[in-house]
Amino acid sequence: MMKVMSRFQKYSFIGLLTTLVVALGACKKWLPEDLDYISPKAGFVQVLFNPTLGRTTVYSRVFNTDNSTTPLTFKIVNVRLRGTGEPTHDFEKTVPVWVWTRSYTGDEKSVAEIDAKRKLENHQVFEIREKSGDFILWNAADSTMLRQLPDPGYLFDVVVSNSGGTNTYKDLTLTPQWGIPYSPDDDVNPLTGKPMEEKIKGSSDTTKTQLKYIHPVVFNMLGDSTELPIKSDSVRVMFRKTGDGSSLTFKFLNKDSLLMNPANFNRTGPLDSLLHGFNVKATSTYIRYDVAYPIPVVNYPTRWTTGDGRQTKVEFAFDRKGFGGSIQRGYLDFSFAIYQKGDWEVIFFFASDTPRFRDE
Repeated sequence: MMKVMSRFQKYSFIGLLTTLVVALGACKKWLPEDLDYISPKAGFVQVLFNPTLGRTTVYSRVFNTDNSTTPLTFKIVNVRLRGTGEPTHDFEKTVPVWVWTRSYTGDEKSVAEIDAKRKLENHQVFEIREKSGDFILWNAADSTMLRQLPDPGYLFDVVVSNSGGTNTYKDLTLTPQWGIPYSPDDDVNPLTGKPMEEKIKGSSDTTKTQLKYIHPVVFNMLGDSTELPIKSDSVRVMFRKTGDGSSLTFKFLNKDSLLMNPANFNRTGPLDSLLHGFNVKATSTYIRYDVAYPIPVVNYPTRWTTGDGRQTKVEFAFDRKGFGGSIQRGYLDFSFAIYQKGDWEVIFFFASDTPRFRDE
């Protein structure tokens, strides 16, 4: 038979339940589910970083939280030289860098309008964003501030924490490459900063060394003296910094290294639409713009850039009459970036032969 609970037992049971509810409510903040969680399996998916000095480089989404409670806090500690283990404060050196306060669109009408959308802030040359774990090497960091290859670079640790605990990740590596302030940069050795050399085979199976050059894309151009097609690899591109201003100049050299008139490229189109520059000045020897640096100012696709927004693209073109009166259009296309402010020249040298601009 079912045993009937007495009145005393019933009240005692109700009292016990009440006591448990009150006790649990008072201790709720101490329950494990109310604490942040940091997974022992969380960690960096990239631990070796070898950016090029002189370029702002961001390493994003390099930390796997493994369902840890976010936000997490990240901090670089114990920076030391990789070769000797000696402690160093190189990462703590600060530089002024541009930080955007409003969005760049590519429709700005002056350098001043671009600069009004950003401000200068002081940042450590290499740092980690406290809440995201993204690493940043700022473009103002150069070889006077950080060691670069062939030096083995740096080792450092990162402390990651939330209220639930702390994980320390050891022996991440930073090995910067030599600072090259432009790209493409095939003409510079990233280990030494000296001109890049390459070995080629001669006609008698001998090997010789020659300098390596940057080349544009050249299409449908004929050499004036050889009457042979001009190939892209026979046209060299040279970057030259001539001052500390904020300008960009294009020049063209013929096969004798003499300056050509840019007006020979008579189908280039409106010069104020060639790139995102201002106050264009065209002479018989150059085309010059006032520009904001770096070029492009952000990695963002606009009508001035390549599809990924990482380089500016320019095109120079001309028409001439070929045999039979047909119109032949020659093109020179070049995509590039310049990371360091200054008065820069981009020079196109037609090393093998001067283009034939005249009609047949």
